[in-house]
Amino acid sequence: MYICIHMTSKNISITEEVYKKLMKIKRENESFSELFLRLLRIQKNNMEKSFGAWNLSEKEKSEIWDGITNRLGRSWKKTELEDVNDNS
Repeated sequence: MYICIHMTSKNISITEEVYKKLMKIKRENESFSELFLRLLRIQKNNMEKSFGAWNLSEKEKSEIWDGITNRLGRSWKKTELEDVNDNS
């Protein structure tokens, strides 16, 4: 049996300053994709810990969530943010 796994890739441009900072936090045998996933998991976990810390109304929660999920013309679905944590 022959299984072909095709992983797509995307090129992104970053400044030299950002590259140097990423290199400082990148682990020895970690790819940049793995680094980004790790950073996204950390961000998601930190965000999740913040929710519930205040007694917010449903309207306030909705306003906060909308601000996070609708950034810079990119509309994030809650499930996409949850997918970040799937491989932890």
